[in-house]
Amino acid sequence: EVDLLKTLQLLPGVQSGGEGTSGLYVRGGSPDQNLMLLDGVPLYNVSHLFGFFSVFNADAVKNMTITKGGFPARFGGRLSSILEINMKDGNMREFHGDGNISIIASKLTLEGPIVKDKASFMVSARRTYLDLLLKPIIASATSKDPDSTVDPAYFFYDLNGKLNWR
Repeated sequence: EVDLLKTLQLLPGVQSGGEGTSGLYVRGGSPDQNLMLLDGVPLYNVSHLFGFFSVFNADAVKNMTITKGGFPARFGGRLSSILEINMKDGNMREFHGDGNISIIASKLTLEGPIVKDKASFMVSARRTYLDLLLKPIIASATSKDPDSTVDPAYFFYDLNGKLNWR
């Protein structure tokens, strides 16, 4: 599973806080000193599953830019970095789909025209199924207790969408 924030942690001047944290430590600053923008909208809590996954679905991202210093005043109030993430625009001419199944999650991305050469859409969904894998294990471990009910809710899902009009 490709994770954009884990990829950024490979850049010089960017560190991770260890396994299980998705915050970026840029040039010695703490994660709250970074501004993260998704199509210009600020995001504050960008992790799932206690920091093991970021909320950014790589299939829905067109590009990202990290600025580690000398950023414009319009981004005021942040000391470490600015991370600008732009979502994909849907295909204006034809329909496309892409899917992915991994050990932990499944993803599906669809894009295409609404009005050819005028309007398009892009939708990308992701869901983990850790709850489905753990349910039989937890049920067998607690089967000796007749009063126990097992319903592990260890999962997350994302849905990203974008409409475009030219």
